[in-house]
Amino acid sequence: MRFSARLIGLTAFAALLIVGGNAAVVSAADTVAAPENEAAATTSPPPADQSPFGEKYYPAIAPTRRRPLMSLLDQHGLADGLEDARINLFGHVEASFEYNFVDPAGDFNAGRVFDFKQHADLLFNQLDLAAERIVMPNRDEWDVGGRVEMLYGSDARFLHAHGLGDNQDLFDGPENQFDLLQAYVDIAVPWGSGLRIRAGKFLFFKQVDPNASVFYSHSYTFGAALPFTLTGVSGLYNLSDDWSLEAGISRGWGQALEDNNGMIDFFGRARHTLSDRTSYAFMLITGPELDDKKGDWRTAVDFVITHKATDDLTFLGDFVFGWQPDAPEPTVSGGTTTATWYGAAGYAVFRVDDRYSLGARAEWYRDSGGFTTGVDQNLFELTGGVTITPFPRNEVGQNLKVRPELRWDYSTEDYFDGLSKHSQVTFALDVIFNF
Repeated sequence: MRFSARLIGLTAFAALLIVGGNAAVVSAADTVAAPENEAAATTSPPPADQSPFGEKYYPAIAPTRRRPLMSLLDQHGLADGLEDARINLFGHVEASFEYNFVDPAGDFNAGRVFDFKQHADLLFNQLDLAAERIVMPNRDEWDVGGRVEMLYGSDARFLHAHGLGDNQDLFDGPENQFDLLQAYVDIAVPWGSGLRIRAGKFLFFKQVDPNASVFYSHSYTFGAALPFTLTGVSGLYNLSDDWSLEAGISRGWGQALEDNNGMIDFFGRARHTLSDRTSYAFMLITGPELDDKKGDWRTAVDFVITHKATDDLTFLGDFVFGWQPDAPEPTVSGGTTTATWYGAAGYAVFRVDDRYSLGARAEWYRDSGGFTTGVDQNLFELTGGVTITPFPRNEVGQNLKVRPELRWDYSTEDYFDGLSKHSQVTFALDVIFNF
């Protein structure tokens, strides 16, 4: 009875979100989300003609339809001027419910990120607001843009970078916190076909906007294998219509106004559009990452691929490998080891119609040494879910998404339920409203 009441409450919350505004966004049925480790859509959500990857191919394309916030500004005569200047204001709100059938000790969903707690009530995940000016690099002129993005909610406590918001404790701090998720400047340099320089704090490997993911819960490779934000400088160059390269330096994994070791690391990405149906990308980050150490370079490599088998069926793959010399062992006796972590996740997304899109994910993740999950183990998970756009033809309603999912996790060790069980099963439901 209590479980049903919570579901009814979340459904009521979704209904309350359908208020005001008279502009639409691309519905979930119009796009296919990226592998979770291919990050950072320039504008959220992407236009319908975007590649299935989570970031637009260079150069960026502005949204094709107004969302409610810009429509509200249009009522006051402000939207046209902002759009003429390629400035967009937008955001989203997300709330969720999750139930763990194991009833784990401490209500703790082991191995999860964002949904690490079994929630007795609704969880307010994200209230996100962003202002963005997209630059259009070309061979003829300079241009300046950038993005500032603020996030409030329970997800923010996982996203704080060193020296910026990390005074709010992950476990003992308030459940809902603020975070300056991104703040960067883009400069278009008229060199060659056009070079984009980005400087500031930004997402590179992951996209935390729920619109960019197929499911509410995230893979182990998303939560453990790669950094969320970087603070540094990068350059993006379009070699041809099919190839783009981006490379740069940063202060390190999750470093911002402070640096844990005073050293920089190096990161990069190469993307290739193999055909109008297949795209892939290689990503790399390497450098000193351990506290107060200038050596023992950590390296992580990621490969993601998307293949659109038909107009309605898309397959996605994500493969990651990382290693850290002199990593602290997660044992009482302490000591160090050379830790490695690697895994693969496969996705299938099938668009049924304008209202429904089905998703499936299968993943294997190996954490040798327990550096990223706390236990030396093999992890497996299977997730199935539905993205529902209840009102795809309504100007306001198509901003709403509801995503139920069922997930099974298995570990080769006693990892779940307070290190006492090999597996857990969870049901989750989240609601997203884009404005």
